[in-house]
Amino acid sequence: MKNKNPWLVCVKWGALLGVALSIFELVKMVARNVEFEGAKMFDIAIIIVFILLIHAGVKEFKEKYPQRLSFAKAFMACIIISFVGAVLFFGYDLLHYSLIEKDGLAKKYDKALNNFRASIERDTISTLELNAYLDTVKVMMEEQETLVCQENTLSDSIRMDVHRGTQLIERFYDEKMTARRAADTAHNYQMANFAPYARRVLVETLQLYIAQNEKENSTRYVEQVVQQTNSQLATVNPVDARFEQNKSHVPHYDKALTYVSVSAMMNLLYGMFFGLFVAMFHYRSKNPIEEKAES
Repeated sequence: MKNKNPWLVCVKWGALLGVALSIFELVKMVARNVEFEGAKMFDIAIIIVFILLIHAGVKEFKEKYPQRLSFAKAFMACIIISFVGAVLFFGYDLLHYSLIEKDGLAKKYDKALNNFRASIERDTISTLELNAYLDTVKVMMEEQETLVCQENTLSDSIRMDVHRGTQLIERFYDEKMTARRAADTAHNYQMANFAPYARRVLVETLQLYIAQNEKENSTRYVEQVVQQTNSQLATVNPVDARFEQNKSHVPHYDKALTYVSVSAMMNLLYGMFFGLFVAMFHYRSKNPIEEKAES
């Protein structure tokens, strides 16, 4: 016998969807606490749960619906299931981040920042960032040159030789770093590897200069300038600069109500998106109205 109100079927399956989403939220909290790295598995599992529960709900709704199921009615059933699930999930999520896991939003933000930084490290350094790094090296080397000359009270002639030596190293270093050989770009110019590579090239440039000017009186002071510059460069990393410049783009929620509202809305939209395909499947699989045979 047909159910007098088949729409209650959608409410039932929407409640099951809300419970399932709430359980996933609880499981993800445990995963965060044990530092489980399989976050993508949860995302895939949630998608599967969405599709299966919406599919099962519309299937039962179709069986109890007294008339031929249209696409509009099938999609409306999907919307109701998704809406009820989103409302229940909203209530649980608000309770979760207000009482159960009060620092959950802070943990989510820290994880989002870490993921954002990891994505930066996988990128290749841009020409603008490379030029900014080389300008920083130049400024540091000039500062170290001034300090070395002052600390050692060098004569004017040696000062000139030290200046010429540092200028030569700067020019050769810039040429090598801006060449960007294809073999180096894939690895050494990746953001995560660039800073150590750049410091290594500076040391190699210094070694080449020492080998060619070993007997010059100014060579040991030039070496001191470059070594101190290289030590100072340990605090310079293009990854940090890009991260600080763009980390404001990472969503950050201070209040639980704001976060759970956005999260519930996203779940509603996901349900409606998957519901399009589920509704199309059930609408097309419904037995069509047969035309009356001619007498």
